[in-house]
Amino acid sequence: MNAFASNLTAAAMVLLGTAGAAPAADYQRLSTQWKGPGMSLDIVNGGPRNNFAQLAKTEDVTGQQWKMTPAEGWLNLTTEFRGDKMCLDVENGGNMNNFVKLGPCENNSGQSWKMTKSSEAGFVKFTTEFRGANMCLDVVNGGPRNGMAQLTKCEDVSGQLWKVN
Repeated sequence: MNAFASNLTAAAMVLLGTAGAAPAADYQRLSTQWKGPGMSLDIVNGGPRNNFAQLAKTEDVTGQQWKMTPAEGWLNLTTEFRGDKMCLDVENGGNMNNFVKLGPCENNSGQSWKMTKSSEAGFVKFTTEFRGANMCLDVVNGGPRNGMAQLTKCEDVSGQLWKVN
């Protein structure tokens, strides 16, 4: 088993075709190739962007601990911080359209995530059933929403390449 597969949960291994390997811990850290392991996907705790996802300095906090749970052929992403009843979801409409945040788990297409291997060894891309295979989880680079996670057109850019640690 390679280092990449050893860092995935059992659910993720099944989707990536590496089932049979021993699962890692239930919770994983997500970082991008762009910012590296020093910045991890985290959940805002308070204020007007409460529960929105963003990159933050990697620390030993539960908002940076993600669990990927199989759900009817897809994955639900939850955090240790908010628990299994709050799933990563896509904002639909308004000035935060396509940004991602935690919302009550409701078995909807914006909470159904797919993780696929990227062309870069050791990295994956995330898409949703709601927005389809052409919209990938990415990170805003600049402006007032710098570092926030959102779905954008899939391209070969380092902000869309995620490492599961």
